[in-house]
Amino acid sequence: MNFNLTRTDLARKSTSQLAALFQQATTAIAVRQGDLASAHAIIAMIAQELGRRGPAP
Repeated sequence: MNFNLTRTDLARKSTSQLAALFQQATTAIAVRQGDLASAHAIIAMIAQELGRRGPAP
C-alpha cells in the first residue's frame, strides 16, 4: 500500500476517515515491511492533523 497524501489531503478528511487511514497504515506495518517508511510518514501526518484539530466537541 502506498500512501501518497499531503497535509492538505488529510485536512479535508473527516476524523473517521483519518482514523480509518491510521488503521490501514498500522495494518500495513504489520503485514508488509516494505511499506514501513510510507506508513510511518502517514501516521505522523495523521497524528499532526488530529492534534491540530484538538479534542472533538
